Amino acid sequence: MRTKSSLINLGFFALLNLSLLLALSLVSGCGYVSTSSYLEHIRTIRIEPIEIDDPDFTYDNVSQRPYEEVILEKLRERFNRKWSDGNDAKFTMRILDYHTKEHGFGPSGNVEMYRMSLQVEYEFIDNVRKNLIARTDNHVQIHDFYVVENRGEPPETPDQAKTLIIEELIEDLYNQLAEQW
Repeated sequence: MRTKSSLINLGFFALLNLSLLLALSLVSGCGYVSTSSYLEHIRTIRIEPIEIDDPDFTYDNVSQRPYEEVILEKLRERFNRKWSDGNDAKFTMRILDYHTKEHGFGPSGNVEMYRMSLQVEYEFIDNVRKNLIARTDNHVQIHDFYVVENRGEPPETPDQAKTLIIEELIEDLYNQLAEQW
């Protein structure tokens, strides 16, 4: 037969366990934020023509088109997976600087790796609520690439590297602005 004090102790521990479980579920749930409702009031986006200030980054040798057209097409293609064309939001982008420099050298002192960078400014405006979603004048996209074999990654030509840095830039912007990852 249980005594009154042991029953009180059992009740106390049951209440304590229940309280701990409740507190744990509240604390662990506080850090989670779904991105599915991020900018849910925006249904359309207008991506303005791309401006390029650096004369070294004007023409895509692979597609035989100006980079303004190539980047604009890729941006619209990527952002239109979430939003259709329209005026709920506006995105503008300018490429301020393009630079490629030697970044890695082999045992004999020959260049084996280059670092390519794009400095970009952009602005993303919510026209529905009349506010600024994001703006920066110093987003830097970097792409390192090898020009020799047997370095863990296949070698790339500068034209291939330019194609990849554009794809990486667009994917990073989409994840940062449209999905908030």
